Amino acid sequence: MGMSTGAAYASIIGVLLLCGLGLPIPEDITLLAAGLLASSGHISLPGALIVGFFGVLIGDAILFFLGRKFGARIFGLPGFRRFLTPERIAKAEDRIRKNGHFICFVARFLPGLRAPIYALAGAMGVRPAVFIMQDGFAALISVPIWVYLGFLFGENWEVAIKYVKRTQGAIIGIVVVLILVYVVYRFIKRSRAVSAPKT
Repeated sequence: MGMSTGAAYASIIGVLLLCGLGLPIPEDITLLAAGLLASSGHISLPGALIVGFFGVLIGDAILFFLGRKFGARIFGLPGFRRFLTPERIAKAEDRIRKNGHFICFVARFLPGLRAPIYALAGAMGVRPAVFIMQDGFAALISVPIWVYLGFLFGENWEVAIKYVKRTQGAIIGIVVVLILVYVVYRFIKRSRAVSAPKT
């Protein structure tokens, strides 16, 4: 007996929530699977996109707000110590130092570091509006790509995975360019402010 539509949507959201909480489940593969379910007619493509987007966003938000509530203590809570390891936390802190203004956007494209970065962002007092805006914008880019690839290639998983790897590299490249543009923009703006005649 095949999976019902409701069960398919619930499964996608459930797995994405677990991904958001740091469990070592490939989020991209889950989104590909959502596209595959849409391709096979179990769910609709718009439904896969909507469920994928909100599943990703809610999972990220849970971890972010836990970070805000518990601070650094979140890394010692039962169930989190196994996935938010000291090594991952150290890498996340390094990424935050290097990409402070855009970290909640950049983290979406850093598998394995999303969970500790979002928890640290919450613990460090990043404003919820900033987190939701940056993470939401990043999800609007990443979720449709993975879901559509799953929909496009259907059961041809090998080809889909190959395109995921290529696309992920391209997305990371775009993210780096956006960060550089922002840094240059801030530098020029600051330089003009300093050189502007005072009245």
